Amino acid sequence: MFFDRIVGSDPLARIERILAILVGTLLVAISISLFVAAWTGRPLAAMNTNSIKGKLLAHAFCAAPGALVFGFCLVRTIQHFDSLYLTVMVLFGAFLVADLLWTRREVRRLAATETAKKAATQFLWSCIFFSMLSFGLGMAVSGWNWFSTDFMRAFNLLFWSAMTGIGIYPVCRDAKRLADAAGPSHIPSR
Repeated sequence: MFFDRIVGSDPLARIERILAILVGTLLVAISISLFVAAWTGRPLAAMNTNSIKGKLLAHAFCAAPGALVFGFCLVRTIQHFDSLYLTVMVLFGAFLVADLLWTRREVRRLAATETAKKAATQFLWSCIFFSMLSFGLGMAVSGWNWFSTDFMRAFNLLFWSAMTGIGIYPVCRDAKRLADAAGPSHIPSR
């Protein structure tokens, strides 16, 4: 599935095939585990989800894998139509939209004051843009993995990786602003 374009029996083709399988397996494992964490409502181990900021970050970072897999499968579906990739793309697209709507609902519950409403709006936009960056990273990984490993595809992958890494900062900053504006008495329930 992940090595359609890698053929041959030379050692470099085998190494590239193994790397492609590892990247695909890692993407699927991360996406499924975060999907299950979001579906069951269980907290992510690395975050303190008893705080408002921790819950906001959990919502924001659960949308990113959905966008990543959506972009990953979109490039594959456009280049070579396959019903499996189309199905996965539709499922993760629905998950992405549902998670963003759920985040909007939870954030709107926190916005009681005018300051909190402004912080909530800013946080929602940060979540949307972080999902867009993850979508771009998924497309870059897919293009690099399936089509070509030339300089432009490698640069594209490096660019979107850096942008996604940089995009974490505004989400954390806006989650902290919203948590400070909402106050400690508005801890959202599950």
